[in-house]
Amino acid sequence: MDWVMSLIIFGCNVLTVLICRYAYPIRNEYKDGMILWTHIPAYEAKNQEVQNLVLKSQSQWKCYHCIGFFSGVGISLLGAISLELSIVVWLFWMMAYLIGCYLLLVKIYRNMLRLKKANHWYDEKTARIRLSTDSDVKTSGPMYVDEDDYWKNGWYSNPNDKRFLVNDKFCNMNMSFNMARPGARILVGSLLAVVLGVIFWCIYLFIPLIHVEFTLTRTGDEIRIEGGGYETEFTTEEIKSVEILQKEIGESFHRKNGLSSDEYQIGHFKGSESGETMLFLCQEVMPILKIKLEDRTIFLNSREKKEIKIWYDQCAVR
Repeated sequence: MDWVMSLIIFGCNVLTVLICRYAYPIRNEYKDGMILWTHIPAYEAKNQEVQNLVLKSQSQWKCYHCIGFFSGVGISLLGAISLELSIVVWLFWMMAYLIGCYLLLVKIYRNMLRLKKANHWYDEKTARIRLSTDSDVKTSGPMYVDEDDYWKNGWYSNPNDKRFLVNDKFCNMNMSFNMARPGARILVGSLLAVVLGVIFWCIYLFIPLIHVEFTLTRTGDEIRIEGGGYETEFTTEEIKSVEILQKEIGESFHRKNGLSSDEYQIGHFKGSESGETMLFLCQEVMPILKIKLEDRTIFLNSREKKEIKIWYDQCAVR
């Protein structure tokens, strides 16, 4: 078990939960003309429906983050089984947790916005009120729309506002893009695509490492070795020597393009004596098959010891 990496995952999980929990606190008190981030008249702040919604929202927000915290702790403990599994689950957890935060935040806000509209709690003294003349909206009277409606999706979108950045309604320390501006949509979409691309690329790299099996197959004179997302091919004519090592290799390796953990060494390395090498090794597993080629050396082993003899025979027979 890689305790250092498990502690890093644990720390990231705790930090993520704390940031989401306290950077976006439930606005349960009437302040700046708002409660639950929604503008309503001050005399309605103590309304029983409002207070019930506040209590329910606080409970949901607290419960969600408690679940997030304990599930995050559990994920860090997965390192006792497999570090690679822990990392993959952690990446999925991170995405699910952040998306869940956003959806719950929007749900709480929309519930309050819906209550406000149902009771026509508009403060006519504010300059945010405007009259909607949209002919597609079926209403028996004037429909009032204020600044709160521009945040109904969790982000600011006001086509009549020329600003590119505005103060974030849900977190005073943040700025929010005006998503009604084409440039903002392109920028946010591009950043989101890059972030998701990196996450799924990491998942793609680590999934083959959750359960690693090394294989050596021979078809005619061609031999193929693969495992852990890496592979190599060569012919029997390229083999200069092949031997079974009954003790540790006895040289150091510098990783060039591969994985080195407490469980595996896989990929392209440079050996202090062997030079260019490819490793397909389970740590602390003997014996090891050494295949020396014209341009590189391959070290391979298996948790099934009998496979080493089979692989040796496949490589030794010309």
